[in-house]
Amino acid sequence: MSARSEREVCAAILAALPRVTPVRLRALLLAAGTPELAVAAIADGRVGVEAIPGEVVAGWRHALDTTAVAVREHLAHRPTRVLVFDDPDWPLSLDAPSMPAVLLAEGDDYSALHRPRIAVVGTRHPTPQGIADAREVATVLADSGATVVSGLAYGIDAAAHDASLVAGGTTIGVTATGLDQPYPKPNAPLWSRVRAQGLILGENPFGTRPEPRLFPIRNRIIAALSSSVVIVEAAVRGGALHTALAAKDMGKHLWAIPGSRRNPVAEGCNRLIADGAQPLLDPIDIAVAVGRDPVSLAADPTPVRGRQRRTAPLSTAAAEVHRACGGEPATLDQLVGVTGLPVAAVVAATRELARLGRMQRASGRLWPL
Repeated sequence: MSARSEREVCAAILAALPRVTPVRLRALLLAAGTPELAVAAIADGRVGVEAIPGEVVAGWRHALDTTAVAVREHLAHRPTRVLVFDDPDWPLSLDAPSMPAVLLAEGDDYSALHRPRIAVVGTRHPTPQGIADAREVATVLADSGATVVSGLAYGIDAAAHDASLVAGGTTIGVTATGLDQPYPKPNAPLWSRVRAQGLILGENPFGTRPEPRLFPIRNRIIAALSSSVVIVEAAVRGGALHTALAAKDMGKHLWAIPGSRRNPVAEGCNRLIADGAQPLLDPIDIAVAVGRDPVSLAADPTPVRGRQRRTAPLSTAAAEVHRACGGEPATLDQLVGVTGLPVAAVVAATRELARLGRMQRASGRLWPL
């Protein structure tokens, strides 16, 4: 592993102490001056920070040696970089006591932190249209030179990370677990791909396993790490809405993709728009947020891989079936009834649309894309 400063090691030790919180850790670091001096103060039992109860300091002193050994062992075998809130290149935009004071990061492309960063998040249970929208937005961002930030979860998050990687862009995954605890486990290959083409970062120490309470807390990092946040699909309750509200509180630019009132996972986005979020009607609009000229991007569809497949010509029947959907999922019987075409012709049209990436079957319905 690469050489690591004692400052980084001590910061990681402090972040792993029992009952540490962002407020306590920041207060400790501000009082001590450096992570090294903070560790020494704990070892000597002379922390003296009013905001930190004495029994907490006693627990830290008792656990210090064991924690230090474990952290040093992890760092000796992992390519982890430790970031501290007073570093010149600290990536979070909001400097508040409730924000992390230390972040742990791993990955092969730290330039991801130095590009425009846009969060693309949403429900873990998206519709096929939501997946298609997430992929298209992430592709536009990757082609515009931006870093896609998301939460490594199923659904919209995974689609956004994957599309950015496929487009050759950079992406940052923000985790609620330790860097050595991929979650959800089936997404472990995605974690590896994100590491190879970007970064995974979080505030929790090695060994932290998934707990429900950690995910809403994690979402504030996604918001603080990004200049803008795009909500692709979201129910009225869930992590994506936590991220949106955090972004709004931080004064970040909030986008939401509008959806049908019949779609439960569009309700959160529609409510955000009603409350003032900017509707994202075309993924090219997000290029403005990263300084890309939308006129040139619209005139040259080559970089936008999601749009290339949509330029393929459709047969008359396929075009009629796609138009008959009106942007909504439909059953085969409904499409036959609306178009008046024979069943065989509608079946052939849906297969053509599926082959061209313009339609997908899911949950017993046909979803236009």
